[in-house]
Amino acid sequence: MPNFRPHPLILLLFVMLGFQNCGTYLLTNALLPSDEDDRLDSIAKSIVGTMNVGLIHYWPLDGDANDKVGILHLTAFGTVGPVLTFDHNNLPNGAYSYDGIDSWHDSGQGGEPILSGSSSFTLSAWVKGKFKPSPGVIMGAGDGLGFQLADNSSCLQIRAYSTNGGTGVVSNISPCKDYQEDVWYNVTLTWDLPNNRADLYIGNDLVDSKVYNPSMVPWTSGFPITLGYGTLGGGSQVVTIDEVRVYDRVVPPILFGF
Repeated sequence: MPNFRPHPLILLLFVMLGFQNCGTYLLTNALLPSDEDDRLDSIAKSIVGTMNVGLIHYWPLDGDANDKVGILHLTAFGTVGPVLTFDHNNLPNGAYSYDGIDSWHDSGQGGEPILSGSSSFTLSAWVKGKFKPSPGVIMGAGDGLGFQLADNSSCLQIRAYSTNGGTGVVSNISPCKDYQEDVWYNVTLTWDLPNNRADLYIGNDLVDSKVYNPSMVPWTSGFPITLGYGTLGGGSQVVTIDEVRVYDRVVPPILFGF
């Protein structure tokens, strides 16, 4: 019986998924025959290694809420608490849902050490849930950084924000499009410090790009990371969250969509 040799593009897809899910990466290794496959394996690890550069926090939320590259492990709070559910790849126990009442994760640590306002950054996550009028926050770090699913009466929009002690406000919001409730969206905010530019991506689409006052650098450190809740506006909303990443550099979401 001939050896099974998956097409290299399929291998690449497995690797991309492996960055989302460690089990898939192990499966990729199992599918690789020995010789020529060493070269493919080297390419695969190079891709994953490149995507790891500058990755300072990573919560895949695959069965727990531990930070896989940093030390900001998340603790569950609430009467019921966050509930494990299907992730954006429809795999069980790969994401957490939050009830919008008193269900959230919290890092419980002040003095968050990385996004100090002196570097570029990227915040990315997969989210789906209910859009609601402000206040309503699906994740954040104090008033300093987060995402919202906004119901602005005329349309549903997705917003990313960052502030620095009430100054340096970054507020990027998608245009009115056909966004829907309870549909997965990959949301990414990048802050390009040298050019004072904030870009908001939905999937791989750049939906809002703005240049801000160079004397007002966004991001306030010193607040816990929260999922399912944020202090901005004091509101939470019904949401499911998967694959949360924080980088200390600008990372366009080329591979985040897998």
